[in-house]
Amino acid sequence: MIITKTHYHDHEARDILSSALADLLNNLEAEPLFICIGSDHHLLDCFGPLTGTMLAAVAPDLPVFGTLEHPLHAQNLVKEIRGIKKLHADKIEIAIDASVGNEEEIGIIQLRQGSLLPGKALSKSLPPVGQYSITGVVDVRLNRQGVRINKRPGLGHVYHMAKLLSEIIGDWFHGKHLS
Repeated sequence: MIITKTHYHDHEARDILSSALADLLNNLEAEPLFICIGSDHHLLDCFGPLTGTMLAAVAPDLPVFGTLEHPLHAQNLVKEIRGIKKLHADKIEIAIDASVGNEEEIGIIQLRQGSLLPGKALSKSLPPVGQYSITGVVDVRLNRQGVRINKRPGLGHVYHMAKLLSEIIGDWFHGKHLS
């Protein structure tokens, strides 16, 4: 179920995402932890680890897994998730990952109730992650023949989406721990 979605360029994006995330995070029955999925080797798949790196910098006491230095990707995800669940069984998992969509959806950040399926765009068979998920649309789906129709977008929008999201979560964390 979609809780909210907005384009990061929207002049109300910060308010929309801040409000929805605060409502969600403040009403959880347990503390959240953030699982940021993706690869540091592929520019458009770095939304998760880039967000994780920025989030760890603005809120070092917040449990964040998956950074540019220690990414959670297809090769290590199953093992790492098992370890995270063992150490943090009492926490609510918020998964963050890149996604694909239509060309007009590039730049949309979406908050959903429910897990996400990492690697789905590449037909990878990985387990669902998170009780809640945040995705950033970074690229277009390939056509039925597996061919890219348009020019591949660059890193700029991925960076700005990650920056916006990490600042919003960091602001929530600091606000919660100052009160």
